[in-house]
Amino acid sequence: MEQSNILYLSDRSFLSDKTIPTSLLDEMRFLGLIAPDMLKINFCGVVSYCDGLAVFLPRNHNSSLERSGAAGHHLLQALLKYYQSKDSGIYAQEGGEEVIGGRSLSLGISLLNDYRANGLYVRRLKERTINAGKVNWSRTITRSTSYPAANGPMYFDLSTSRSRYISNCETAKIHAQVITELFDDYGLLWLGLSSYFDERLELMPKPLGSTEVQIAYLQRELQVSYSERDIFLIKGLIQYLRVKKGSNTNNVLIGVRKFHNLWESMLDECLIGKYPINNKLPVPVYQTADDGFISVAQKGQRTDTVLKHPEEHRIAVVDAKYYEASSPRTAPGWPDLVKQFYYQKALCLLEGDSAVVSNHFIFPGSKKQLEAAHVAEREVTVKSKDDCLKEYSMIHCHYQDPIELLKAYVKGEKLTKLTDEIFELNKKGT
Repeated sequence: MEQSNILYLSDRSFLSDKTIPTSLLDEMRFLGLIAPDMLKINFCGVVSYCDGLAVFLPRNHNSSLERSGAAGHHLLQALLKYYQSKDSGIYAQEGGEEVIGGRSLSLGISLLNDYRANGLYVRRLKERTINAGKVNWSRTITRSTSYPAANGPMYFDLSTSRSRYISNCETAKIHAQVITELFDDYGLLWLGLSSYFDERLELMPKPLGSTEVQIAYLQRELQVSYSERDIFLIKGLIQYLRVKKGSNTNNVLIGVRKFHNLWESMLDECLIGKYPINNKLPVPVYQTADDGFISVAQKGQRTDTVLKHPEEHRIAVVDAKYYEASSPRTAPGWPDLVKQFYYQKALCLLEGDSAVVSNHFIFPGSKKQLEAAHVAEREVTVKSKDDCLKEYSMIHCHYQDPIELLKAYVKGEKLTKLTDEIFELNKKGT
C-alpha cells in the first residue's frame, strides 16, 4: 500500500461533508461507528474501506497534506501507548476509554517490530555428522573404534554435530504472510513511510492449508523450539491467526469514540509541574436520619491536572477540553465553569491565602479564538473584564495543536511553551 491509498479526515466532521466518501460512511455504519441519530462523526483513529484506509485525526488539527502522513503515524503510536497504559477491561469500556482494536494493534505492532529487528523466522536444525562440526566425545568413545598411539587412543571417525538453518520452512511462510498482511493494514502508518516494498516477503511462497491447519503446524513447531525469540514469535503468530479466525471481517479498525479521554491523558503527561492534589480535595459528607455523618471519598472532586510553579507559590488548575471552542457558542457551558470555580476554591482553602490559584481551559487548535471565560450579571452590558463579577475568577483559554501534542506524547517530550504560557497568565493574577 502507498500513502495515496490513505485518506486523512477529521474527528467531529459532519456526515454531510462531501470529502467523506459514501462507501466509507457505509462501512462505518456497518461497523457501528455511526448511529442513525448522529450528525457528526465521533471517532478518532484508522478504519479501512473498499478504497484503502481512512485516518480520522483529532478535531481542529492544522495538518497539510504533506504533514498528514506524520500525523497519522503519531496518532497510531499514541493510540498504542494509551491502550497499553489503560485498563482494557470492563472499566475502560464503561468509562469510554476503550481503544477499539487495541489488542490487535498491540499484537500486530509487536510482530512488526520483531520482524524489523530479527527478520523472517529461520528453523535451526542440529544434525549428527562424522568428522564435520563440533565433536561429541562421549558418543565418539562409545560408538567408534580407537587405535593405540604414543599419546593415547586415537579415533579416526569422530561423532560430530552441526547446525543447519532452513529459511523456507512452513513457519517462515506463515510468518511472511502475516507480516505482509500487517504491512498492508497499518505498516506504513506505524513506520511513517510513504511506501514500502520488501523483496524477502514478496519472494516467499504462500503457506499451505487453512488457518486451522497453519495454527496446528505452529503448535507442533512450538514444541520443538527453545530460543526465547522463536517461542515469542510462534506464540504471537498463533495468537494472530486465532484472532483472524474468530473475526467475521478483515477490516482494520483502531481508534477511540471519545477522544477527549486521550486528550486529557496526553496533556496531563506532557505539561510540566504536575501537582498531585486529588487525594487532598474535600469530599461530600451525608448526614443520615439518625444524625450520623458518612463521607463518600470516591465521589469527591477530581481535577484533570493541577500545576505548581517550581519556585513560587502559584498553582494553575487545568481542565483539558476537547471542544471546538471557535466561538462562545462552541465553548464549555455553565456546568464546566462551575466545576472550575469550585476546584479553585478548594485549592485556595488547602494552600492558604499566600497561594495564587488560577483556572485554565485547554482546547485543541493552533489559533487562539477565545481569551478567557468570565461571569457577569444578566442585565449588565459587558465591555471589559471590569464589568464582570469579581466573585468568579476568570478561566483563561489556551489552544494546543493536537498533532504537536500527539508527537510530544509518543516521544515522551514536554509542552514547555504551553506550560510557560499558563504560568505567565497565572503570574498576572486570577
